[in-house]
Amino acid sequence: MRLTSELAGVACLALRCCVASCFVAWGMSARAFEVRDGDHIVFLGNTFAERMQGHGFFESLLHYHFVDQAPVVRNMGWSADELTLMPRPLNFGELETHLSEAKADLIFLCFGMNESFKGAEGVREFADDLADFVDRLSAGRFNGESPPRLVLVSPIAHENLGGFWPDPAAHNADLALYTEAMEEVARAKSTQFVDLFRPTLNLMRARGGIESLTINGIHLNGKGYAMVSRMMADQLEMSLTISERSLTRLRELVVAKNKQFFLRWRPVNAEYIFGRRKEPFGVLSYPPEMMQLDSMIRELDLKISQAAKELRAQP
Repeated sequence: MRLTSELAGVACLALRCCVASCFVAWGMSARAFEVRDGDHIVFLGNTFAERMQGHGFFESLLHYHFVDQAPVVRNMGWSADELTLMPRPLNFGELETHLSEAKADLIFLCFGMNESFKGAEGVREFADDLADFVDRLSAGRFNGESPPRLVLVSPIAHENLGGFWPDPAAHNADLALYTEAMEEVARAKSTQFVDLFRPTLNLMRARGGIESLTINGIHLNGKGYAMVSRMMADQLEMSLTISERSLTRLRELVVAKNKQFFLRWRPVNAEYIFGRRKEPFGVLSYPPEMMQLDSMIRELDLKISQAAKELRAQP
């Protein structure tokens, strides 16, 4: 069922009002969002972050808006990740090692959804863990020179899909608490904060279940990622003067690059690349293949930058 123009207008108004109120609440002007020349941007977090790479909407907006800065983006989101729980394959390597390999200058932290299922009694622990995680990353010099700049991104709201799906009211009450805790940590640590909970909750209510934004209430579908990416861009004061259709070619390149990086960073044959079966054949077979993937990823980075330039040059 398609949205009527009247309902679409309501949804747009709800989104704009919510974003505007968020600017007032957070004091965003205290530290403006910026992407510097050649910045290496990394996304960390749970399923929300991991699934971003397969849709590519927000990353495309980053490349389009910051075309002159030509950023390099790496998605290291991992489904089910929590601040203090990040299971990895044997000998995968510490987080700091991978951030150093990515030369991270700017890191988006997308957490809170998984932790929110611990309920109100887990909020304090979450806030403490988040503060510790921010301190841990801030102690690093992943680019070899300076601490990374951080952006904290809250979880989205739990959508009411009706039918046999659970009533999300109680979970949304908890998500509100975890979002507030994240905002408090961001303020205390002087980091950027993007609130996706309030605007998605308002938008989901305004849409009234028409054309749902999620596949299961908490994980976004393609339409959901497109709309949430606009919310993120708005709150970070990025340009929104381009349509999704115009972004198609750029987004295709972003998704292609993300796929190759995923295969490089999370290889299917991890046990043979750095695990227990590395010897005797993995050390011979896989290093050249990893180098080939690295080359493909760098080539796609250049194509993304060029596509963004060409898009911005269009009248």
